[in-house]
Amino acid sequence: MKRFRRYALRLAGVLLILFAVLFGVVGWLGSTRLISPQRRALEDYHRKILAEPDKYGLKVEAFTGPARTPCLLVTASRHPGEAEKSRILRKELKRRGVPLPAWGAQTGTVVLLYGHGGRKEDHLPICERFCAAGFRCLLIDLPGQGDHPARFGTFGVREAPLVEKVLEEAAAHFAFAPSPAFLFGVSQGGAIALQTGARHPEKWQGVASIATFSSLDRPVLRGAQQLTPACLQFSCPLAALSVGCGARVRAGFWPGDIRPVAAAAKLTMPVFIGHGGADPYIGIDQAREIFAALPSARKQLRVVEGATHNQVLSKGSHTLYADVCQFFLEAAGNGGGGVE
Repeated sequence: MKRFRRYALRLAGVLLILFAVLFGVVGWLGSTRLISPQRRALEDYHRKILAEPDKYGLKVEAFTGPARTPCLLVTASRHPGEAEKSRILRKELKRRGVPLPAWGAQTGTVVLLYGHGGRKEDHLPICERFCAAGFRCLLIDLPGQGDHPARFGTFGVREAPLVEKVLEEAAAHFAFAPSPAFLFGVSQGGAIALQTGARHPEKWQGVASIATFSSLDRPVLRGAQQLTPACLQFSCPLAALSVGCGARVRAGFWPGDIRPVAAAAKLTMPVFIGHGGADPYIGIDQAREIFAALPSARKQLRVVEGATHNQVLSKGSHTLYADVCQFFLEAAGNGGGGVE
């Protein structure tokens, strides 16, 4: 009997060690994917726009912001070439009867924040629309991604104050007024946009959040479920916990602490929420939760039917971009520059 107990204790000890090792490995690998995704190099379409910005109706100026943050200031070119997306956008806004600033006018600044694993150049095609509508665009590489020197991202903990500082320094460096200013973000970027706006709502005239989660622990759990065989789904909450522990130890935050829905409750400016109606990763219910939390009466919810998580902007296409530009122009009061 004593021998059996001894064997049982040894077996329990071995299993406990194996469990601890597995818990640590899952937490390390999962948190790496979360806080330090593989960095993407410039893609061909990035290079084409950067090589001939006038062709796309853009002027692109690089600068380094606070904390050695790589940034781009993008404005409308004085000598636009084909600028197909820009012209489609302006044509659609004119069709709607939206008063448009004259080409090249800058009625405000939009800070664009990309999705998880992206880089600032991903938003150059979006700048074609925003610049055509009369906005200058500020693109930044987020910590842990793109060319930013920081190792880890924090989904808004450090990024939200960084966004404020980047806008302040860019305004001083390029001699433009820091207001009116707007925030535009996709997925992770949308979460950061909502949290940034909640810090000092009076600094921002509008926020547009696309395909954003209500609380980071939910996509973390969903990610574990997508990677786990059906027979092991019961272990997903534990796997998500291990990833959360890894993020806490390495980057200083728990996924459950990142709650854009709580930030939304502090936003008093106009807010635009866009989401894919067929998003299997971040369900439409999370967009509705964020929308319901917004106290402002000046809010819009735009559901792109049939769009999955990475298809919202492509399926929404020219109409969705026009919706966001119109929303920003109305929030800005169409001020600044001549009107066509």
